[in-house]
Amino acid sequence: MTDPIDIERIRLSPLLVGLHDVELQALVNAGHPVTYEADSIVVKEGSPGDALYHLRDGEVRVEKEVEGADSVELAVLGESGSFFGEMVFVDVMPRSATVRTTRQTNVLAFPLEVLHDFFRSFGDARQTILLNIARELSKRLRQADVVIAGLKSRA
Repeated sequence: MTDPIDIERIRLSPLLVGLHDVELQALVNAGHPVTYEADSIVVKEGSPGDALYHLRDGEVRVEKEVEGADSVELAVLGESGSFFGEMVFVDVMPRSATVRTTRQTNVLAFPLEVLHDFFRSFGDARQTILLNIARELSKRLRQADVVIAGLKSRA
């Protein structure tokens, strides 16, 4: 069983910055707390995108399958408030990577139908969350640019 959800702690998540108290409380109430044991797959590359995940505690590894090789680590998320699965808002393509726990991990899962219901009640929150996702995707793209530039400079 997971600890009670600390609203003040979750408020600091880059995903939820800017939400009003009533929106934040409603969203947290709509989420599904899930605990995963170490080395559990939360999201499988190629599977349909059906939820967004908010990391409460623990750690996950984002990995990409590579033909003829083991998977490649793209990122490790271990900071409370990190989120993954956000691409379900951007496109309807299958999951682009696998997300696996490295130790026992607690998340709040937000299935798409839960999010759609929430946004029907709190339309302004949708824009806030989408802007937060765009900021995070931009940050991740900038980090990927540095890695790609480093790889090209060695080639």
